[in-house]
Amino acid sequence: MRLWLLDADVVIKFLEIDVFDKLAGMHELHVASSVIDEVKYYRRNGKKIPVNFRQQYIDTCKVIESTALIKEIQDVLKCLPLLKQEAIHTGELESLAILVREEALTLCTFDAAAIRTLPFLGMTERAISAEQLLNLSGLTLASGHKLDVQLSEDYFRSNMDEGKKAFIYSIGKK
Repeated sequence: MRLWLLDADVVIKFLEIDVFDKLAGMHELHVASSVIDEVKYYRRNGKKIPVNFRQQYIDTCKVIESTALIKEIQDVLKCLPLLKQEAIHTGELESLAILVREEALTLCTFDAAAIRTLPFLGMTERAISAEQLLNLSGLTLASGHKLDVQLSEDYFRSNMDEGKKAFIYSIGKK
């Protein structure tokens, strides 16, 4: 699967729960340029573990870096209502723009604001929850790890439903 990791949070969480390297070995992973420098460390067993994401993953070709053009980001912003625009950070905007451009990518995120923008961009069918990704990949959490709520399918679906409602409501206002 050609997998698009939306933001630093999902990358860091996958590093924390010790599945990132396994995912990189199983799938073609992609991240936005703006996300790479945000991944500085993760925590495991209460310890802060530094990571040079560019050196460990980009330079070694384990993860593919992509950059959005300013026009692509502007086009995404045009599709979103003002409140959605304000809820999305720069890294997520760049990532969404690349997702729109690269139609073969499947998105994985647990960022609620980003999930809620997907109906506005026509991307609801190209996104999966972290839980679904782990299940499809045959990965289980290491002993002692519990799946965080925001990684769950229920959390993902709930936010997707909120985004669909907001999209339908916005159509009625036009």
